[in-house]
Amino acid sequence: MTKAIPAAIGIAAIFAIILISGCGTCTTCGTPSTFMSLTPDDANDLIIAEQSNPDFMIIDLRTAAEFASGHIENAVNIDYYAADFQSQLDALNKDGLYLIYCQSGGRSASTMTIMESLGFKEVYQIEGGLDAWILASYPVV
Repeated sequence: MTKAIPAAIGIAAIFAIILISGCGTCTTCGTPSTFMSLTPDDANDLIIAEQSNPDFMIIDLRTAAEFASGHIENAVNIDYYAADFQSQLDALNKDGLYLIYCQSGGRSASTMTIMESLGFKEVYQIEGGLDAWILASYPVV
């Protein structure tokens, strides 16, 4: 009985950390929202699990030249440095599911904040960006 209590406390602590770090409430509509970083392995799992979901989109935030040099299959390029970057994001379905990445993680971290302020509900970024994706031996096209 005494061993069960510490285990239950540990499980509760893990759920609390997940809720604090990745989930919140949309400031626009008040509904639950998720903004989290994923390892390349978890991002690959998400891609596989959501590949038939029409509301799932992979967004490459790098420049057109960077995108042309190699990107994750089925990714859409929305250049972080484009003058109309925020309006391009704002035109997307706020209820969709998004996986975003850049080269090393800086642009995607900033973009998560922008997407949250625009009222998106579920956005994930790849920790370490495309560099980490390639280092983990996942393919680019």
